[in-house]
Amino acid sequence: MFRHGLLAFGLLAAVMFACVVGLGSEPQIPMVIGCAIAGAIAMYLGNTWEEVLDGMLQGILDAMEAVLILMCIGMLVGTWILSGTVPTLIYYGLSVISPQLFLPVAFLGTLLVGIVLGSWGAAGTIGIAFIGIAAALDIPLGMAAGAIIAGAYVSEIASPLTDGPVLCAAVANVGVFNMCKKFLPIVIVACLISVGLYFFIGSALGTGMTDAGASQVSELLDALSQSYAIGPLTLIPLVVMIACIVAQVPAIPSFLLGVVLAVIEAVLLQGADLGTAIAAANTGVVSETGFEVLDTLFSTGGIEEMLPTISIVILVMAYVGILQHAGLMQSLIEPITSKLKSFGSLATTTVASGAVFNVLLPDQYPAIALSCKMYGDAFEKRRTPGDVWSNIVNSSAGITSVLVPWNTCSIYMVTILGVSCIEYLPFAFFCYLYPILVALIALFFGKRLGWAPEPGSKEREADAAVAAPTA
Repeated sequence: MFRHGLLAFGLLAAVMFACVVGLGSEPQIPMVIGCAIAGAIAMYLGNTWEEVLDGMLQGILDAMEAVLILMCIGMLVGTWILSGTVPTLIYYGLSVISPQLFLPVAFLGTLLVGIVLGSWGAAGTIGIAFIGIAAALDIPLGMAAGAIIAGAYVSEIASPLTDGPVLCAAVANVGVFNMCKKFLPIVIVACLISVGLYFFIGSALGTGMTDAGASQVSELLDALSQSYAIGPLTLIPLVVMIACIVAQVPAIPSFLLGVVLAVIEAVLLQGADLGTAIAAANTGVVSETGFEVLDTLFSTGGIEEMLPTISIVILVMAYVGILQHAGLMQSLIEPITSKLKSFGSLATTTVASGAVFNVLLPDQYPAIALSCKMYGDAFEKRRTPGDVWSNIVNSSAGITSVLVPWNTCSIYMVTILGVSCIEYLPFAFFCYLYPILVALIALFFGKRLGWAPEPGSKEREADAAVAAPTA
């Protein structure tokens, strides 16, 4: 059975690599082919078509909460742009920029926007603006792109508004807010280290802003202030969302509350028509401010913007459902997990596997889903809380994708920012600092932090259960 599971995974990896890297296609069709291959193998092993279909439907059903949350996120992005929430965040970030502070500001500014727009949205909006400013300031573009991408990908770990954590939480069957809060101290440490490194590098750069750089920043600030009512009131939806996270309000009601507040602010503060504000939740915003850079930044959002992501999530979970239903998943992971005798070894292997999956399956969604399904049972046998092991999985699978030149995430960043992966990789500090921190903390302090039970008979029984061969 092991060789059949390995065949299903290996053929998917080959098809994904050939289509995504070789042909430049989106990952949806390779995942359809992967589902067909897994289904054919399952039927070869004696499963009927009805059983294969049941497996796919069960896998998709497991992801339905994630699908609903992704729709809510699309609504949130569109309305938060129209309400001025996102423009205000960008305005405040650009107000403190200088050559010495550019790298930390680019990291933190993209981080803030990424909380709302996700990693791709942040890089494709404020990231483009920062790259232009970096060129005007004569800052090496590799450094600038590294800071931008690292800041954007913090959202793939810490933001309940982005699709990576939503998918991981759904597969792990935990609340996305609880998941994002659990490892927030580690995220903050990794961010502080990154900011310190960017500040140290920035201090060696020029001491004054060029006329071109100052002019570009001034033009952006003027365009923002002319197009939107900028001020603290526009940040109310964001503050309320943070309060919901702290109060552990369920994700979907929290998102809908943020949408309602944004619609109200769009009408009252920005003078938008009520119908336009409601439409922004579905079709997104088509910015027509007359400022080209803003129209590029803010023409996004809505449920329709999330449909490609939703489709890949559904296909990935259909594939995983086939593997699980046919026993291929268990046969594939048993030889691996049976050799992991301690919590530390399981955690570090999980972190390493996430990076490997991003190399072999050049898209972050299969890497996240497969990592959760492959290692989830092993963690649960050790009584590791779901919001802990889901974070361990996501620590690598969710953010190392952008460090692989042929991964869809890296290809997107290179296309959007115009900087090669090799140039920005050394400066995307958070993307490799965070998984290393998680692996080291799990290895040396996991039990003290309650990530695994204290030594005792129950733990030995759990370890024995993990190591015991299946019948």
